[in-house]
Amino acid sequence: MICPLVTRVSKEVGFELERKFPGPCKTVAKEGDKVEPESVVAHCEVSAGERLVKIAHDLGASAKDVRKYLLRKIGDRIYRGEIIARKKLLLGLGKKEIRSPADGVITEIDINGDLLVKFLPTPIRLVAGAGGTVAKVGGDSIFIKTAGVKIKGYAGAGRIREGIIKNIGGPQEFITPQKITADCSGKILFGGSLLERAAIEKALTLGVHGIVVGGINHRDFLSLGVGSDIGITVLVTEGFGNTPIGKDIYEALKKLENQFGFVSGEAKNLLIPAELKSLQAAASSTFWRELKVNDVVRVFRQHTEDIIGTVQSLGDKEEILNSGLPAEIATVKFLSGKVVTVASANLEIVET
Repeated sequence: MICPLVTRVSKEVGFELERKFPGPCKTVAKEGDKVEPESVVAHCEVSAGERLVKIAHDLGASAKDVRKYLLRKIGDRIYRGEIIARKKLLLGLGKKEIRSPADGVITEIDINGDLLVKFLPTPIRLVAGAGGTVAKVGGDSIFIKTAGVKIKGYAGAGRIREGIIKNIGGPQEFITPQKITADCSGKILFGGSLLERAAIEKALTLGVHGIVVGGINHRDFLSLGVGSDIGITVLVTEGFGNTPIGKDIYEALKKLENQFGFVSGEAKNLLIPAELKSLQAAASSTFWRELKVNDVVRVFRQHTEDIIGTVQSLGDKEEILNSGLPAEIATVKFLSGKVVTVASANLEIVET
């Protein structure tokens, strides 16, 4: 019986790395330019957001009287700590003052007497992040043709993020909040068999950029939001539930620890650019071969955490399924110890 074989760790492959613009950008690189990881490819401005200052409430004034207490008007640039509004108390017993929470511009006073301060944009130099050639310059991103290691996951959530690769646990360990420490900030973490929800929450607090893990409870994965982004990127390599990260992926990442990588939940992969002599075309990550006893396989089953297992035996002839259709059969033992008989058409061989 023939099944698809998926290569989860592809080495020395060429790929295009998309560098999205974080805000309005002016590109300084053009198609065909040779770049290094530290080469600046665009100058960008990123707005830090805006802040609502409750002038009427804090001064104890009505919304219609707010403007007479303001020391600045709409369109004025203000600085952190600068007095925005002042109200003298009755009988000359002092005064109330409200100061700006940050550098910015006053953009609006609403009907409630609240002031909207838009923070001043922060200039950012966007670097290539990988050595290679500029393949394309788009309206909101620039593509770098580079090469390195590509790791394919099973499921993911979150936009593409970058950071130094850091190990936080062995393949069999649970990723608990205690494993997420201050030095994990801005990094892509890997390891473990189960990512706990509390660990995700702590990682968000500390500014961790990404986590690559073997398994996660299905309910916790859904809480990350399908097609949305909560501020961290999670890449699940094996499946749902307590599932140790695959040996092939774990050993590859151990060798690449402390290198710079890019993880994408949307694309379900981790890209780690590396110094290579030539840029090769990315080979297909899937082809077919004969299924064998002891093969590690992924079973396509819904509403279960038993996904990864090992082939125990193969049927010597087709059997009739509950659907009434004939199919080649394999017996698979899951990591949980459960043994099931499934159609080979529902199996995917995991190259380890």
